[in-house]
Amino acid sequence: MDIDYNLIQRAQMLLTLEHPLTSVSDILLREGYPEDQVVELMDATAEVLNYLVPPQYDEHKIGIDILHPGEKAQGRKPTVDILIDKRSGKLELITPHQPETWRVANEVRKAIKRQRQTMKQYH
Repeated sequence: MDIDYNLIQRAQMLLTLEHPLTSVSDILLREGYPEDQVVELMDATAEVLNYLVPPQYDEHKIGIDILHPGEKAQGRKPTVDILIDKRSGKLELITPHQPETWRVANEVRKAIKRQRQTMKQYH
């Protein structure tokens, strides 16, 4: 089926604004786009996103995205390269094969160590 180009653009804009996929579908249907096209587009989008979604993490973790050499910042989809546990300070390297990940992780470890030393002085 051919999907209306305006529908695709509108869906992309809504997803860029970080609306959940189900909300995007509801918004598009309310705006009057044909249901069969919306369903097909959302199904295809969900299928693709399942392959591209970074690992899930809870609210007790912070994800760091690193711009690696050769990557262009414009139009780039954010990914998680390092996860930091807020409570323990433990780092998990998602992309250990990238040298930049190790460099950033070492800097983050140093910052966490300095912060803990500073906190000990005040307690």
